[in-house]
Amino acid sequence: MLYVKNICKSFNRLSVLDGISFTQNKGEIIALMGKNGSGKSTLLRIIARIMKADSGTVAFKEKNLIAADSIHRQNILYIGHDPGLYSFFSPRENLRFLLSLRSLTSKEKYIEEKLDRYGLIDFIDNPINVFSRGMLQKLKLVQIDLINPDLLLFDEPYSSLDEDGILLVDQLIAEIKIQNKSAILVLHDNQKAKIHGDRILRLESGSIF
Repeated sequence: MLYVKNICKSFNRLSVLDGISFTQNKGEIIALMGKNGSGKSTLLRIIARIMKADSGTVAFKEKNLIAADSIHRQNILYIGHDPGLYSFFSPRENLRFLLSLRSLTSKEKYIEEKLDRYGLIDFIDNPINVFSRGMLQKLKLVQIDLINPDLLLFDEPYSSLDEDGILLVDQLIAEIKIQNKSAILVLHDNQKAKIHGDRILRLESGSIF
């Protein structure tokens, strides 16, 4: 389903990714691990085409993501460290706008149900610039649940979450598996990687193992 071949990326002549290659099957969860600065986030951003690789190929469902039209990325969702939302919008407004960008529609009641599931219903009309990091992280989970992508690229899903939030992430990943969807998760916890990952890939010195 996902084909990554010879991806290279350098910053200021310093090589971060040096010929990264791997494949991912439909329904497979990959745990991506490595030290800080090893290039995990960079690799996800390149796959999502948010960042340009110096060289290499990324294909999703046999479509070249680097050269092809953005429509071929419609079933891919990248969730990074930042919420990727408008800080002066409320959760309701942000989610409506996010869905419209992907030509998706959802009943208002369904949006409310998802916000309630992740403990944000009481803040549905508050601007998200007053949210804590944990609340913003939970709002990312709402995005994933609403969009339900075929391939999820999630950078540090457990960041800033309390015990309830951690459980919500565990449940969401379990649902992704049940639906035979795919995900690449940047994780730092070996135990979580073993629980959720069908395969663990490690980035080190620009190479993947």
